[in-house]
Amino acid sequence: MKHRYRRLIAMPSPTNGKPQIADAEVLALLHERFAAPIEDLEVVSGGQIAQTYGFSAGGERYILRFTQHMGANLDKEVFIQRLLAASPVPVALILHVGRLGDLHYAISRRMPGEPLTALPPDAYEDVFPALLQTLDAIHAVDVSATSGFGIFGDDGVGLFPSWRASLAFIREEEPEWDFYGKWHTLFETTFLEREVWNAIYQRMMELLAVCPEERYFVHGNYGFGNVLAADARITAVLDWLDAKYGDFLFDVAWLDFWSATLNVRGRCAAHYAERGITVPHYAERILCYQCYIALDGLRFFAKRQQEESYRWVRDVILSRLE
Repeated sequence: MKHRYRRLIAMPSPTNGKPQIADAEVLALLHERFAAPIEDLEVVSGGQIAQTYGFSAGGERYILRFTQHMGANLDKEVFIQRLLAASPVPVALILHVGRLGDLHYAISRRMPGEPLTALPPDAYEDVFPALLQTLDAIHAVDVSATSGFGIFGDDGVGLFPSWRASLAFIREEEPEWDFYGKWHTLFETTFLEREVWNAIYQRMMELLAVCPEERYFVHGNYGFGNVLAADARITAVLDWLDAKYGDFLFDVAWLDFWSATLNVRGRCAAHYAERGITVPHYAERILCYQCYIALDGLRFFAKRQQEESYRWVRDVILSRLE
């Protein structure tokens, strides 16, 4: 994360824990998919997990992403693309999905615009209304033909019987092959603090009592690096692997947690009030979901051995729980 971004997002810069693929393998894969010569291949900034490339072929620009297996993978984004077909939410058209060894990959059109992290503060202020309008459109997506709560798989079925169960599950260990696996060992082998983690979890469980069992379409990672913008409008929403069914305020909590000075929760509260939307227990629900976000962030950064980012997350959530 470049220094000039820190006025928007004050989280420390992580080290790279993404899958590493030799350029020759990437080019071989692309030559199988495209008849035209592959040009301008470059690594582009992406999330914490995916390794992302940009390239051109036949005069068109594309994005290639590689991820490791995480329960739901890039086929999930194909499902979401169909789910969003009647929505105004702009997404990158996925052209191919497949496997390269143990990695999953997807090739999509490269959308116009820049990540919000690349915008100067004044431009970000200009795009903020469109950011909220796009979030409203995500939450308005019809999910009546789907079932379940929480994270859903490639088939669109939620993995949990209730929203609260999906959040409470963060304490449990996962299959060996999944991203976190038997992650409780992190308490013994890394700087992950069991007492701190358990205290945050307990507070989350207390706050869950006021959280509604509602099924909205939730992006789950609606952050500054996953939204592209140009000319004060949103041009694309990326990275849907964390999409889930549940309380729409989860996305507000996420956006607010990872921004240091933007008062996202206050702006969103005013936005809902202007639209005549009553949101009971607004502050408690936001705090509950930020406990969940912190719990996941703490174990993530412990697993990645990124202690500076771990300390940042811990300090943010403990300050909000005071």
